[in-house]
This record gives sequence, C-alpha cells and structure tokens, in this order.
Amino acid sequence: MIQFVKRNRGALSRGGGCLLLCIILFSAFFIRIQSVPLIPDGQFTGSDPYFYYRNAQLISEHGLLPARDMDRWLPLGRDLEQTLPIYSYAVAYSHKVAVLCFPNLSLYQLTLYAPTICFVVGLGVLFIFLWRAFGILFATLTGVLLTILPSAIDRSIAGFSDRDSWCLMLGILAVTTYLTALQTQHRRARLLWTLASGFTMFFGGMSWEGFGVFSTVILVVELWRMLTSEMEDGLGLYLLWVCTFVPTLYLISPAYHNGQWFATHLRDFLMVPPLALLGIRGLRHLLLTKTQLSTKLRAHSRTFTLSLVLTVIIGGLLYVLNLLDTFDNTTVSLSQTRLMQTVRELNDPDYKYWATRYGSVFILGSIGTLIASIRLWKELGIILAISVGLFSLFAFFGDPLKRAWGASPCNTLLFLMLTGVAIGLFLIARQRHEAPENELTYIAFITWFIFWLVLSRDAVRYDFFITIPVAFFTTELIHFLSNVMSQKLRSSKYTTDAFRKDIKHTPLKTGTAILLLSLIMFWTPAGALAIRAFPIAKHIRNPYPGRTHTNEAFRWMKKHLPSTTVIAANWESGNLLNVLARVKTITDADHFLPHWITLYYRYVHCTDTGQEALEFLKTHNATHLMLTERDLQYSGTYAFVGGYQKKNAKLFKPVLLEITTKSIGERQRLTGLKDTPFAALTFNEAEPNVLTARLRTGKLVKLPVVTFVGTKRQKTGPENTEMPYGGAVLYFDKHQQLEKAYYLSTVCWNSLAARLFFRGEMPNVFVPIYPTSGDAAAEVKVWEIHYPSDIKSNPKYLATEPEG
Repeated sequence: MIQFVKRNRGALSRGGGCLLLCIILFSAFFIRIQSVPLIPDGQFTGSDPYFYYRNAQLISEHGLLPARDMDRWLPLGRDLEQTLPIYSYAVAYSHKVAVLCFPNLSLYQLTLYAPTICFVVGLGVLFIFLWRAFGILFATLTGVLLTILPSAIDRSIAGFSDRDSWCLMLGILAVTTYLTALQTQHRRARLLWTLASGFTMFFGGMSWEGFGVFSTVILVVELWRMLTSEMEDGLGLYLLWVCTFVPTLYLISPAYHNGQWFATHLRDFLMVPPLALLGIRGLRHLLLTKTQLSTKLRAHSRTFTLSLVLTVIIGGLLYVLNLLDTFDNTTVSLSQTRLMQTVRELNDPDYKYWATRYGSVFILGSIGTLIASIRLWKELGIILAISVGLFSLFAFFGDPLKRAWGASPCNTLLFLMLTGVAIGLFLIARQRHEAPENELTYIAFITWFIFWLVLSRDAVRYDFFITIPVAFFTTELIHFLSNVMSQKLRSSKYTTDAFRKDIKHTPLKTGTAILLLSLIMFWTPAGALAIRAFPIAKHIRNPYPGRTHTNEAFRWMKKHLPSTTVIAANWESGNLLNVLARVKTITDADHFLPHWITLYYRYVHCTDTGQEALEFLKTHNATHLMLTERDLQYSGTYAFVGGYQKKNAKLFKPVLLEITTKSIGERQRLTGLKDTPFAALTFNEAEPNVLTARLRTGKLVKLPVVTFVGTKRQKTGPENTEMPYGGAVLYFDKHQQLEKAYYLSTVCWNSLAARLFFRGEMPNVFVPIYPTSGDAAAEVKVWEIHYPSDIKSNPKYLATEPEG
C-alpha cells in the first residue's frame, strides 16, 4: 500500500486537488442559491437585472437587439448601440443551447442563476491558476475565503442578475490567461493563452464600461516586464494581444468610435492605454536595436525605459485632468452630479461597511500586501510596503478624515499615496536584478488591489471586485504565518526529537494554516465568516419589488392596460414597468439621459403648476402617471435632484409625525417636530378639518388637514387658499384610531405629487384608475391623463443637458 501511494503520489495529489475544487465550487454555488425560494416568480433582487433580462428577451425573440428600444426613454427611445450588451447576448444564446438538454429551462430561470454560475466558473479558473502557481494549499485557502466572504456573496447570489459576476469572471479569465501565457515556455501554448486573454478582453470590453481596470492590471504587468529587462521581449505576442480586442471593439461597437453620454470616454479608458504601451515598446525596441544610439542606450536601458514610461504617464495624467470637468456627465464612477449623489450603490463606504462585508479580512489582506512586498524584494520592497500600507489605511479608515477635511484635500492625499506606490514599484524595477518566483502574479494582484480600492473608496458597488486580491493577500499572510510558526515550533526547545521526526514541516504548516483559516471562519472577533455566510446569502438582498402593493399594481397594469401605455413614474421603477407591467416608460435605471430625470422631478413631481407638468408629460407621450407613498417620502431627495438647493429641497419632504398616547377626553398630541416650524401640534376630534399648531414664537395657527379613514378620503383642506404654514395628512383606521400622520410644508403641500396623492385634486385631468376599489389611502396610485386642448408639447422638456 505504501509503495502504491509513493508510485502514484502525483495522481493522488491531483485527484485530491480536484476533489477540493469540486467541494469549494459546490459550496460556493449552494451558499449563493439560498435566497431563491424567497424570490417570487418572474422577479429579481434589484432593478438592473430587469434591464439585462429584458435585453435577453429581445435577443432570444429576434436574434439581435434593435438599434433603438422604443419602449423606453420616450419619445426618443433608448439608443442600444451605445450599450455594451454581450452579457445579455451570452444569457440569451446560452439559453438556446441549454434548452437542447433541459427543455423545461426558461430564460428567466437561467437569468436568475446566471450570476452564481459566472462566479463559480471564475472561482474555478482562479483556483486552478493558483494551484499551478502556488500549490494546492494556497489555492484552497483563497477559494474558501472567496466562498464565504460577504462582499463576494452580495453581487453573486442567484437573483441579482446584474453583469457584475459576469465581468468578474471575464476579468479573472483575462488576467490569469495572460499570466499563464507569460509563464509558459512552449511557443504554441503561449500563443494560444495570449489569444484567449485577448478575446476575453474583447468580451469584457463589450460587457462593461469599467472593464478597462482589468486591462490596466495586464498593462502594469507588461510595464514591469519592460522596466526590469534590458532588451524588448515578447513584443510580437503583446501586439497580437492588442490586435485581438482593440480593432474589433472599434469596428463592432459604435460606443467605441462614437460614444455618447456614459460611453463618451470608453475609447480613452480601454483602447488608448494598450496602444500607448504598444507605442512605447515599439519605440524602445527601435531605439535599442535599429539606431546609431543603440549601443549607448543599451548601457542605460532601464533608465531610458523609465524616462519613456514617465513621459507617457505624465502626458496621460495631463490629458485626464483636461477632461476632468466632463466626467460628471460621462463617467459613472467619477460623476458627482446631484442624481449620482443619490444613487445608493455609489455611496462612500465607512469602517462599519468594510467590517460588515469583510470581517477582519480587509485588514489581514492589507497586511498581506506588506508581507509580500518585503518577502519578495527584501529592502527594496520597504518603500512599496509603507506606501501600500498607508494607502490601505487611508482607504479603509479615511471616512472620518473625509468628513472633517472635505473631498478635495483627501483626494490630494490619496494622489500622493498612489504616487508613493508608483515610486516604490519604480525603485524596485530599477534596482532588482533577479526575479523572485511568481513575481508577475504578485505585481498583477497588487495592481488589482490598488486600482479597485481607489474606486471602492468612493462607491460601495466596486468593493465586489477587490474580494479577489484581498482574499489572495490574506492567504499570503496565512501562508507566511503558518510557515514561520511551524518552523518556530519544530526548532523550539520544548519540541522533542520524536515530534520532529514524525511531524514534518509540510503537514505541520498545512495544519497551522487550517487553524488560522478556522479562526477567520468561526471566531466572532475575526468576522465568523462561515457562520454568517448562509444568513447573509439568504437575506442580504430582498426580492424587488417583492410581494408588495407595487407588484400588485404592476400585475394589474399587465392585465388591464394595453402595451402601448406610457407610464410616467420614478426612474427606479422604469425597468420593472417594462418587464413586470409590460408598458412603456419615459425614464429608467440605466441613466441613459440623466437630465430627463432631473426635468421630471422639477416639472412633474415638485412643480406647483399643473400646466408645466402636463406639458412635460405631453412632450414625452405619457398616457398615465404612477406615484407611490415612498415617492412622496423621498420628495426632498427628488427636489434636490430637480435643481433645488439642499436647504430648500428638504422642505419638499413630508415629515412623519410621532403619535403619542392620550387619555379619554384629551386632545391628540403629535410630536417629532424637529423639522417643522412648530413647538406643538394637537388634533381635536371636534375640529377634524384643522390641526392646532403653536409656533416656536408662541403664536397659535390652524393647519388644514387631509384625513383618510379606512380607504376613504374624508376631509380635504381648501384647494385654492394660501397656506403659509403648510398642512397635515392624517390616516385613521376603520375604528377611527390615528395610525399615521404627516406634516407638509407649504411647498410640499402645493407640489403636484402631494396634490394628487394626498389631496386628490385635478380629478378631471388626472383621472384615478388604480386601485380599482377606490382606496384613497392606497400606497400605490395610477392616474390616466386627460390632456386639456390647450396643452402642447414643448421641446425644452427634451433637453438632454443642463442649460449653460
């Protein structure tokens, strides 16, 4: 038996590795499908998945996407040539293939599971790559961490059918295949791996505007190779890699040669950098081999190469700075428009966010980058380690500084830290003479970590993409500590000779690594990631819209309204209306023409004149208007997006009042008056049309009241009277018990949204059609618009950019 094991050790090792891979992939898949039973049929756990699902439906039905989708962004329609639709194509055509084996599989079911499938495939590719480069222990530790990290679960669970998992999978494929090509000695294999990376870059470039970050990882690796070599090597393969995606993207996608809106700078971010590096490498090769200065330049080739690189980098930075003012309307990740400031997934993360999403791993991963820098390059890596450490510290814990100093000083400090990282890398490249093992892989993952962390510190949605380097460097730390601890234990004076003889270094190191990983998985102070994985996967994202009144409204629209209906509604509902209600819309969540969203809030939701609202709606061919109680609750945010200053925008938000308990015969007191001009509010059942309010000056005033009793609107304030202090909305149950109360300032009281939703005005123009029961207190209401004859379209409501 022992002889058999020795003879077949390699095969048994490969078999064990494959078994571990299958267990990790199965676990990752199983964890990420826990929420499926909670998702109603036909729904997803976000708004964007409906957009990609709808595109997949169109592709499945017609074979191709139309040039313009005339069910959205009316009256112009959504220009689909400016989108990057490969993800939807992949889902649609994968379904066509899958139904050959699974006839009962629907397109919806495949879309539902697509993010989990993509993540598992990417995880499998990464595991195999790390297994080949670092061994089975390193690959297993990384795989386990990626399986249970909340940040890796969030955007890869079944139901969140956005393109993020697809793009992460392509990013892993592009980087690992390129690194494999550099590590391969056989020319044909190297050629094939290079082609695989290049074509993956093409698919990534046709999937997402942000995929250029993954190409940057490869470019930094090539820069490193160039800076650390005396002569040009592999220029032909790099040329092949560039030619597989740069010309094809330019020729196939109009977004790359005629980009507009958020596709304006696609070419600059994904195509120009590889071409610039190709130009540098070509010029370097020419000057080092084909000119009279070749001999002199070869003697100082690294200095010469560094000067070329710095010149191009400085030129690129100047170019980016020149375009900085345009990024608000052309680059989502850098946009600071009012609309983008209200998008939740673009919020800044704080320490609590990182701790919740990563446990202790974000700290351990940062320490791992320092350990790797010093272990690989010894004294040369100290500056890099310090720079990366300071950068990580600022990125993960810099939220208090940002609140105290403001964004501009913090961005300057961030730039200085990034400059320190670049200087550290340049110094190593300039002075190191022998390449450590797997050096290019470490360079790739350091670059991946730095660039995605830069984006993540300003937008929480990007933290999904730093899970890979964080897990990698956490594994590096565990690997390093387990190695040191096992060596110390074997050389300890308390260790017996018998122990040293029986327990070799490798099994002891493996056991120590498993023990350290177990602490991260199960110890609460370290995050207890394994314990939290299942509940997080099940509840981190709720079905959208779920089993709610909004979904009931969508189902009613689908059944009773014709497909030609055009619904004006909040932009977040746009994709859902297209898919669940099967109606047309004027805005939606893909922010194609963000200024239209601003105009909708300004001229419809917040306006105090029906004339402007009707002209806007007429211009956009709207036949119906939908409002929800949630829309009214967020009116302050919508007013800010619509152009009001923050101080004035707050006045549009209804203030939810607190209802105090009262004794029989007492007046009902309402509290929670911080955002109101009142010191006290009381309601007397003997005067149901008004509230008695005491101003902070002591003066008593009467506020008009809209009263809902059960499903009926019982009392309404006067329609055409000036209300200097606003009004109130009271909700009573059928037993006359006060359930809910809002205070509305004057501007909120007079806004069209409040006039329709709360006060029920203009019933001859905005005719209520839903709910059909006539429930005036419903959370979702739909009106059919009957335009007066004097209402005409006005092209000012089709403006795609702010004036001036």
